[in-house]
Amino acid sequence: MAGKFNLEDYDTVESRVKKFWEQYPSGRIHTQILHNDDNRFIVQAFVYTDREDERCVTSGMAEEIVGSSMVTKTSALEVCETSAIGRALANFTFSGNKRPSREEMEKVERYSKVKTPYAVRTLTPEQTERLEKILDMIQEINEVDALRKIWQDEKDNLDFPVRGTTIKDALNKRVQDLS
Repeated sequence: MAGKFNLEDYDTVESRVKKFWEQYPSGRIHTQILHNDDNRFIVQAFVYTDREDERCVTSGMAEEIVGSSMVTKTSALEVCETSAIGRALANFTFSGNKRPSREEMEKVERYSKVKTPYAVRTLTPEQTERLEKILDMIQEINEVDALRKIWQDEKDNLDFPVRGTTIKDALNKRVQDLS
């Protein structure tokens, strides 16, 4: 999918928000966290044309996987909130010439370069439990060769977020601790 679209064709969430405030200076945007755990956030945004309105004119939702990009390792909630606001504004009248925001299309571009996109792949509870045990085990290992073996054995799971980190990051940190 990468290369089949031009990012310049898509508005940023920031530009949508700016247009909203220019047109509705007494409006409001409200966000609500619908789900949060160690692996993901789901946020819903509500748009009101007047801050006194009891009913929103539109809403939008977004999901973000913790650690699915460099930014989401530390700011997944913020990214998710921004995406939800962008979707809500697009659902209203601020979609510009393309419905998705530029940030959403940048995510599509990033995921298209990954063998198994995190947005598509979901761990079962058993898989999550297994990876959590590996994270715990990594902290007990004192030999770099044993850490390399885990890296090799878990190469398909290295970048999948678990407990707010990844197997790759935990291994790298442990190697650094041992150095």
